[in-house]
Amino acid sequence: MESKNIDYRSAIQSQYSKLGTKKQRIADHVLSKPQQVIASSVQRLAELCSCEQTTIIRFAQQLGFAGYTDFKLAIARQTNSVWSDFQENSNNSVLQTLARRHCDTLQKTFLQLDEKALTAIGDFWENNAPCLIFGAGSSHLAAEDLHIKLLRLGVKSNCFADWEMSKTFLGYAAGNGLLILFSNSGETTGAVELARLARQEKITIAGISSFPDSALARSSDILLLTPGSDEPAIRFGVMSARIA
Repeated sequence: MESKNIDYRSAIQSQYSKLGTKKQRIADHVLSKPQQVIASSVQRLAELCSCEQTTIIRFAQQLGFAGYTDFKLAIARQTNSVWSDFQENSNNSVLQTLARRHCDTLQKTFLQLDEKALTAIGDFWENNAPCLIFGAGSSHLAAEDLHIKLLRLGVKSNCFADWEMSKTFLGYAAGNGLLILFSNSGETTGAVELARLARQEKITIAGISSFPDSALARSSDILLLTPGSDEPAIRFGVMSARIA
């Protein structure tokens, strides 16, 4: 049996007495808040359970999973999270549901746009200030798209998929530049770390996220919120978040 097909509830029950105090705390959290686990990175779950990231990984492996990703996939499948938003109306096809969600996303984005924040970002481009753009994974698609549009407008910008490369180029924007960070969850390790380093270089940070209480949101000088927080987190690279 593939590890992602293991019944995570049964695995926890059978192993519970053999788990240490920290792992039992993780088990209790998983059983009581499975949706939160699906939405959490290993770093975030470690924070919620007051333990180390390695403890989370060892916990998943002790239950028989190959790693944390397979563990989350099992939870998502067994709680029916993957297809839950396609069951709203049995008369709608998958394409109709997607089209409706995308239209809703565009409308919500438009309604909650902060014009002052947009103007503040535009001022950097008007003044030809250096601009760095970063997004990891599917967020990089949005970051790269913005980068291409700016190049067409003659705005100086750099965009890298690797956060280590972005870190190397922070000096390019030091003092008077702008760093635009894309992260739907607002907890992406590379984006959060770049924000911390950019503050040391006195670079203005513009965060684009769906979560106003996230680490990225708290670190941003300028925050643009997107309405992508209600989509199932297990669907990595969700379309609505990218459209927003």
